[in-house]
Amino acid sequence: MTIELTQDEFWEQLQEANEEELQWYPSDELDITCKFDTHISQGWWREVELREGLWLTIDRHQPTDRLVITEPEQRIEAIYCIFMLSGKGRTFSVSTSSEVPQTVGQYHVGSNGVWGGAIGDYSEIEPCSFVEIGIQPSILRSFSASPTGELPDTLQHLIKSPDEVMYERHGETQPRMTTVLQEIVHCPYLGLVKRAYLESKVIELTALVLNHEVAIQQGKIKKGALKPEQLERVYYAREILLRDIGNPPSLEELARQVGLNDFLLKQGFHQVFGTTVFGELRSHRLEMAQQLLAEQDKSIVEVAHCIGYASLSAFYRAFKSKFGVSPKAYQKAQR
Repeated sequence: MTIELTQDEFWEQLQEANEEELQWYPSDELDITCKFDTHISQGWWREVELREGLWLTIDRHQPTDRLVITEPEQRIEAIYCIFMLSGKGRTFSVSTSSEVPQTVGQYHVGSNGVWGGAIGDYSEIEPCSFVEIGIQPSILRSFSASPTGELPDTLQHLIKSPDEVMYERHGETQPRMTTVLQEIVHCPYLGLVKRAYLESKVIELTALVLNHEVAIQQGKIKKGALKPEQLERVYYAREILLRDIGNPPSLEELARQVGLNDFLLKQGFHQVFGTTVFGELRSHRLEMAQQLLAEQDKSIVEVAHCIGYASLSAFYRAFKSKFGVSPKAYQKAQR
């Protein structure tokens, strides 16, 4: 069975959430959580307005069946970035008649302006997770060193007049972006400190996207050598690699499972994730260790074993190299 909804119908089925049920903390009227109608999807949608013209959205849900959402042509008033953290789908652009796969490790950036509409198809019945940040042109201009708020030539394409066709680009989520996204999703603070922390992370994420945008406009980042179907296999390889971080497949076995040779797999990881195959595994292991240590219910030895480190000293060195602090000091700071 396929659930077909318009964009308005999709948003209308959201219901007011019970804070205790979802374990959010009250007293912040600008931090709103809604839950999905269970006939359509299991999960929730959260929006935090950090200040006027700057907001954050976190979406976690699992469709009950194949979900197809039709989004009409509309005027977009803000620059936005959507990062896919889990799940799989595809979007068919009405204006360009092109299809873009939505997979883990990708993000989409768009300017304000006229958007031609799209059809989103989420055929995989698996958990989906997105983080979206939105920023009004006035906020972006406020970062400019120019007294008039004029943007440099390499970023002017991000601000359009209301009747211009918007700018869009799909990109690969960079390693630092991934770290910041996890820090946003696992924000450990409450109240005013929470808002300050989330705003700082959203601005950092914006800066990373802008830096990537400038590099593209200056020609410093070249178009990928791999074909689209090969890139899809690279993303699938990452899914397999991270499925069992305690007992990952060898490079040869991973390449065989996704139908690429060793060279193309390694080339793809450098192109998409900016690191080696096992560099990506190591980074994910340590980010998971950071989360486990913050939860306080496991010892450092248990955490090391959970993420696949047989040597405690090797875990200590790797953790301190990535985060600048030892696992023990980090765990202590979370108390």
